[in-house]
Amino acid sequence: MPDGENEFTLDGEFNDQNAVFFIKFAVEETEKLFGPIFTRMVSEHALEFEAEKLNEKPPENIRGLEDVSNYIITNLGKYPNGYNSLIYGIAKAESKLQGSTASGAKRAAYSAMKAILESSSLLNSVIGTTEDALEAIEKSSEIGKAAKTTIPMRFIREENNGVTMVVPDCPFKDACRAFVKEGISRMVGGSECVNLIDNAASLEIITKKHFDYRLEKFDNPECIGRIFEI
Repeated sequence: MPDGENEFTLDGEFNDQNAVFFIKFAVEETEKLFGPIFTRMVSEHALEFEAEKLNEKPPENIRGLEDVSNYIITNLGKYPNGYNSLIYGIAKAESKLQGSTASGAKRAAYSAMKAILESSSLLNSVIGTTEDALEAIEKSSEIGKAAKTTIPMRFIREENNGVTMVVPDCPFKDACRAFVKEGISRMVGGSECVNLIDNAASLEIITKKHFDYRLEKFDNPECIGRIFEI
């Protein structure tokens, strides 16, 4: 719901299973940058993460992205935030591949998110309707709510067409805590953030401008990040 010209609050509608399907699609898109080895690595790391959360050994009969995704969905009753397993797998695989390929510089997760949004045509009705970052956030959030993949967060207008994003209780913290613990970060420095990636990608598509993002505070207990025009 709108709070005025300089602030926007999003009341989230989030479906755990939809999140798993959406992130699985992101893995398949990112494979186009890194090749099949990326999906294999994501699957292996996601399986290990999920099994650890379930306090069990990784099942030997679970192999490949499809099997791992089904394993996560089957166990959503035990670990509702199972989509974190795939998020962790993506970041872990990308961090390992960055040292051996130039694809890491392309911001693989970011590129994948833009590809998903563009290929799905979800944002077609609002592309080019505004160059204002906050207005574009509001327009894209309505589409995300329809897909039930949004979480409660607040956006505040900043100078030079930027926005500050405040997330009171992010469901992706399990994966992010693992990133911090293992030192997984962006190529340009700083931590990755699924919410910043998603919103920045939407902004670029709608406004046809270039944006970057930075996570400034994490798990304190809220998370705060900035998206800014470049």
